[in-house]
Order: sequence, then C-alpha cells, then structure tokens
Amino acid sequence: MGQLSILCLFVTVCASVCGYSWPSDETTTKPSQFKDFHTDPLVVETTSGLVRGYSKTVLGREVHVFTGIPFAKPPIEQLRFKKPVPIDPWHGILDATKQPNSCFQERYEYFPGFEGEEMWNPNTNISEDCLYLNIWVPQRLRIRHHADKPTIDRPKVPVLIWIYGGGYMSGTATLDVYDADIIAATSDVIVASMQYRLGSFGFLYLNRYFPRGSDETPGNMGLWDQILAIRWIKDNADAFGGDPDLITLFGESAGGGSISIHLISPVTKGLVRRGIMQSGTMNAPWSYMSGERAEQIGKILIQDCGCNVSLLENSP
Repeated sequence: MGQLSILCLFVTVCASVCGYSWPSDETTTKPSQFKDFHTDPLVVETTSGLVRGYSKTVLGREVHVFTGIPFAKPPIEQLRFKKPVPIDPWHGILDATKQPNSCFQERYEYFPGFEGEEMWNPNTNISEDCLYLNIWVPQRLRIRHHADKPTIDRPKVPVLIWIYGGGYMSGTATLDVYDADIIAATSDVIVASMQYRLGSFGFLYLNRYFPRGSDETPGNMGLWDQILAIRWIKDNADAFGGDPDLITLFGESAGGGSISIHLISPVTKGLVRRGIMQSGTMNAPWSYMSGERAEQIGKILIQDCGCNVSLLENSP
C-alpha cells in the first residue's frame, strides 16, 4: 500500500509540469510535401489521416514499421482520469517513425546498473501524452493508399495485438524486447501494440463521490485505452493489408489479465477473434480489487497529495 501511494503521488506531481504539443509541423508535413504520396509505399491512409512509416531489413526481409500513431486525444487537463476520447483527424502526413512516449510509472532502480532490471524500465520519454500505437507490416503486403479504392487482390493476413504487462503499474510498448520486427519478417501476420495508462492515471476509482452520471474517475481507464486502440486497429486493419475479422490479442502479466477481460466483456464483443494469455488472468489476486478497496487507495492518494480527504465525503 505504501509503495502504491508513493507511486501515485510521484506521477501526479510530475504530471503537473506536462503539456500537450501534438500535432505540430515536426510531426505532420505541409500540403506541398504530400501531393505525390500515392507513389510512396510507406504512406497509408487511415481513418484518422495519412501516416508515413519507415522500412527496415530483418533477417534479409523488409518490414514496414509505423510507430507513434495517436489513437486518442492526450488524456490531460479536463480529460485526465476519464475514459479516452478518439483522436481528431489530422491534416498532412503524420511522421510515424519515432517511438511514442511511455505512460507515467515508477522506474525500477533497486539494482542500479543491472541490465536484467533496466531492460524493463521505460526507454522513451515519460508523459501523460502517451496514447499511441505501433504497427509492423511484412513488406510483401501491399498497403492501401486510398480509402475509396480496394486493395490489390491478395489475401489479407491475421493481425496480432500485443498488450504489455507490469501489474497495471508499469510497462511500455516501446521496450526492445517487444519489437515485433522479426515476427513480421518471418510470418504472414501484422503485429500492433499500444500504450495504455497505468497506476492512478489508468485505474483511479472515485466515481461514487461525483454526481450520478459523471465521467470523473470511473476506474479502469487503462482498459478503456486498450479498447479504443483495438477498435482503431480493427477499423484500419484493411488499410495495412490485415484482416479485421482475424484479430488476436496476446500479452503477459497485466496484458494477460486484460485479455481475459476483453474476451468476455460486452464492450469488446466482436472486436477480436482470439486471445493468448501468456501469463496472468483477470482472477489473479493482483489483477483485481473491490470497488471499496479501490476507493480506499484513492483516498490515500488524496492524502498523500496534501489534500483534505474529508471534502470528498462532505462535498461530493
């Protein structure tokens, strides 16, 4: 409990200095720069806008990689502690060649210099603005440049969506061990992964203290992040050469726990075909807690932040 409250306090204080800067001229091109995008094999037209990835050679095979595609508005300010809101369409071509931010979390520094620990720490900037996804596509698939034109007559391939673990408190899709380039290079599958909010930003629950119907701190915001990302991937699978009806979730630890929830939830019904839980389930002792317990933890967070928790009871 003590470690959890300290983590929540840490991420809340750090969050106060974060801002939102997307989109900018650094991430999208000007109109004059994308008029001939039709001939660029690394440009894909998605439901949100055009994205340009990059190509890399893996085991002698080419893979097209798209990183840092936003699927939700940055969950900051009025959107903090709420369900994610779909991203607005952008103009120009989004530069999908840079790894996205990692969501706020505690860094493991119990064994300084130990690679076996450091490999699990975030390897990109930590920010509240972290709701992005990555996609790896085998080069032999012909991606679609036009939303109103069919793809070349070639069988669409299954899509694998990775959900990282970390006990809902840590983790990031950008870790080197989660790079799916080898899978894409050696298999007829498309692989995608997403970031989702962690700790208090992703799972704070105090909704009972707000007026009925309020969308404040509903809890499980991180799971709603996953759902929105899965829906975006399904809606755009065909544009990348994937089959929207052949989507499989796979993940470990909290990723496995999340998948077991998505497989039975009415909210995600019809979004995915299969799930692979490499470890972790929704009924693991660390994977869930009662609403009452979640409220207790939320109150501890309020106290640790120096706020008067009694105001929550007296003035909901």
